[in-house]
Amino acid sequence: MRFGERGSTLPLILGFFIVAMLMVAGSVALGQAFVQQRDLQAVCDGAAAAAAASGGDLDREHGVGNGESLHFGDVRTVVAAYLARDPDRHGVTVRAQLTAGATRVTLTCRQRRVLPLGGLFGRAHVDHTATSTARAALSG
Repeated sequence: MRFGERGSTLPLILGFFIVAMLMVAGSVALGQAFVQQRDLQAVCDGAAAAAAASGGDLDREHGVGNGESLHFGDVRTVVAAYLARDPDRHGVTVRAQLTAGATRVTLTCRQRRVLPLGGLFGRAHVDHTATSTARAALSG
């Protein structure tokens, strides 16, 4: 072994270590983004189900619904109450759309969340979007 070749494995080991740590950080960030998206989808599904139930006058706690069709006022009231039940749902914005017959509600939910270790990859925050559709309960 020549004198100039001594210690040449140290930079190689450090390089592999840095690459391995970046892969771990990327996996953690990607996994967290997936969990955040799944949580938002669950919130959006629950809010859509609660809003659809308001058309059948099933949400007596808030006194909304007329048993026939959905109304924007009812949907807004029920969705706001649903989101207020859990402090982890702060920052969720919801856009509602009713079908022509007002028997289906489609909610588009958006939330901006901090992405742990995302700053290493230039994405400290990530914007999530989820869509959910529910049918009003039949009355009668």
